[in-house]
Amino acid sequence: MPLFDYKCPCCGKKKECLMSWERSKTAEVVCESCSLAMIKMVSMPAKTTTAWEGGWRDGLSSNGFSMALGRKVSNKREEEKILNSRGFIAESDLGKDWFENTQAKQLAKFEAQDKKTEIYQKTLAETGSKEMAIERAFPAHECLDGSLDDIYDTSIKI
Repeated sequence: MPLFDYKCPCCGKKKECLMSWERSKTAEVVCESCSLAMIKMVSMPAKTTTAWEGGWRDGLSSNGFSMALGRKVSNKREEEKILNSRGFIAESDLGKDWFENTQAKQLAKFEAQDKKTEIYQKTLAETGSKEMAIERAFPAHECLDGSLDDIYDTSIKI
């Protein structure tokens, strides 16, 4: 229900009334001080982002299509809510150089994996024993201390 502003023509006292639009057309509000009928004032409309196109569609195409979701959404808040419910994280929340740092870590893992593979292949060629190649490439202490887990873990941690 909307709020309507009234002002007394005699004493200038103002009053705000909550009533339906239809009732406001016929209602007579009386001043408590002067007992005169108050005049209905023109109210300043609330400036909301949806009422004034205050950027709530920024980042969406002109027809409300979300590239991230591949479908139409009514506004950015709805898009963000859906993305969050699906486990997506805003790029701005990842921090500076997150992509570059993650890529560098992944490259270091691949290089370490290649070294282990090279040790395995070289030992296998020299000895012909798979057991010996596994022992040299993946020693027990590395299995127990977790360093092999760091090399072969492929999940992305944020």
